[in-house]
Amino acid sequence: MNCVPPVMPSKQLVSSRRAEQDASLVGVARELVRLKDKLRELESSMRSALDQVFPDRRESAKNLVHYVALRQHDLRDLQVRLAQLGLTSLGRSESCVMDSLLAVSQRAHESLALRGHRGAARQLGRAERERGSAMSPETAKQRLHQHTRDMLGSRPADRHIYIMVTAPTPREADRAWMVKMLRAGMNVLRINCAHDSEHEWGQIIDALREARRETGTECRVIMDLAGPKIRTGPIAGARRIATWKPSKDELGNVTTEARVVIRRLGALLPEGGVPCLLMHDEDLAALRKGDELRFSDVRGKKRSLRIHAVTPEESIATARQRAYLVDHVAAHVHRAGRRRVPVTVTIGAEPGAAIDVTVGDTLLLTQSLQPGKPARRDRQGRVASPAVVACVPPAALEHLAKAQRVLFDDGRICTIVESVPRKAGGAFSLRVLRTHKATSKLRAEKGINLPDTLTTIPSLSDEDRRALRFVAEHADAVSLSFVRTPDDVRALHRELDRLGRSNIGVVLKIETRAGFENLPRLLLEGLRRPPLAVMIARGDLAVEVGFERLAELQEEILWLCEASHVPTIWATQVLDTLARTGVPSRAEVTDASASVAAECVMLNKGPFVHEAVAVLSDILRRMEKHHYKKRSLFRKLHVSTFAKR
Repeated sequence: MNCVPPVMPSKQLVSSRRAEQDASLVGVARELVRLKDKLRELESSMRSALDQVFPDRRESAKNLVHYVALRQHDLRDLQVRLAQLGLTSLGRSESCVMDSLLAVSQRAHESLALRGHRGAARQLGRAERERGSAMSPETAKQRLHQHTRDMLGSRPADRHIYIMVTAPTPREADRAWMVKMLRAGMNVLRINCAHDSEHEWGQIIDALREARRETGTECRVIMDLAGPKIRTGPIAGARRIATWKPSKDELGNVTTEARVVIRRLGALLPEGGVPCLLMHDEDLAALRKGDELRFSDVRGKKRSLRIHAVTPEESIATARQRAYLVDHVAAHVHRAGRRRVPVTVTIGAEPGAAIDVTVGDTLLLTQSLQPGKPARRDRQGRVASPAVVACVPPAALEHLAKAQRVLFDDGRICTIVESVPRKAGGAFSLRVLRTHKATSKLRAEKGINLPDTLTTIPSLSDEDRRALRFVAEHADAVSLSFVRTPDDVRALHRELDRLGRSNIGVVLKIETRAGFENLPRLLLEGLRRPPLAVMIARGDLAVEVGFERLAELQEEILWLCEASHVPTIWATQVLDTLARTGVPSRAEVTDASASVAAECVMLNKGPFVHEAVAVLSDILRRMEKHHYKKRSLFRKLHVSTFAKR
């Protein structure tokens, strides 16, 4: 039996297809109007927050609100239908959301009006009127470029994207180094306040100033605040002993006082065999030049140390008498001869002390400031007494709960909380889920990440506040590390107001899960005080969210920043192998080419960093001819033709 369906007459087929298109157009047009209303609703509810934004950035903030509202809906089906109807799919609408939505709505209603649909003309007129007040794509592009120049300086001569380089030690970052970097293509110099002191920072900036005069090249300075790094405490090894003695002449007179370094708890010994003492962060931060530490050594002799110099990382003390200390000692700080506060001083741990960690082990994480210790194992290698490690600062564990993850050493050791202490100050029992080696070594001063835990430690530490005095006087912008909430941004703004630098640029470093999840709120707060930029700190962020999610999250950060017309800085290990060894890997060249989506790319230090700058500059110059943000640019190709060559 012949089952071939009857052929539909051509007029009937055309009529059927027209009806389908009409129905699809009507559905799309209605959905676009509903979306526009949702954008207006969120804008209205956010009116108070928008009114607090700096007037010049208010339209950018409004566009951010529109973008967040748009992305609260799954638009994939709508985008497919728009493409089938020959309309734009809204896939590149970040920088001017309302204009993009109104433009496609206008075209949909134009088509319906031509097809004779009642009511389409009324909606068409409304869309046309509203488009007149919406930000155009060209205006949005100009705003992003202007905001980038406000933060990073004049546009580079041969490309749109800036290159930032992290300064090495002052000995290396001299005038000749700066000249070489400027000529290679460096546009911004980054100084990490977690290292060195004001003296060294000043040397670096002076060298840059001389190089700028010599080359006639502009280069901005951005200084990174260290932030509240959560890390492991000291690890016990052999018995820790510290001793020092001054130099004396043949008559017993002191000719050179003994020098002692005091660092934060968990820090490693300085080079050169200099005696090193450790103190809790708050106690170390409270020390001032001229203070005196008084204590009794292990022989019961009364001794003292006078604070000679204070830097963000350490204090230098001097002594006129020999002393012997073992493990730790109770001391008092005296200022201007008056006794002030009691402190505990610990002897610095040897760098080699470590805890062996394997999958399945139990690890006790404590809020105690006592040194950690390795596990005690039986003859079969099973843990008889778990290893113990301290968390510095202890307050970071205040909200740690059962089943939450704790990551050590940049994620090389992954654990999960199996039990929490019954009383404050006790130990959390962790089970080791993953290690990067069969047996990993956990040492002092290694980073701790708490990706599932509410952390209430302020992003602006006491060390950061001290560093800000120098930053406010010498830098063009300051980076806020480990930013999580708008309160962190407000705290920085208040401190800058106090220092008289409310106009300094602020870079928000997104390196935690909380920072990413709160990014729209952080941007809105930051736009109250431009210039503003965002750094995608991909290393720390990958540890927090998982490397498998990094690509997705960095794209979302780029989109949100484009929506708010805020420049982004693409950071962490860009051309890192090239900078360190002089030879790039294939993967990092591809990674560098993807950085064209940002406004600035950051390189870390290394002996071949000037070569890395030159290579990156060439990559960016080439790639920006093919890509701008999410758009592919169809420049003329010099290959891929069928002509014989």
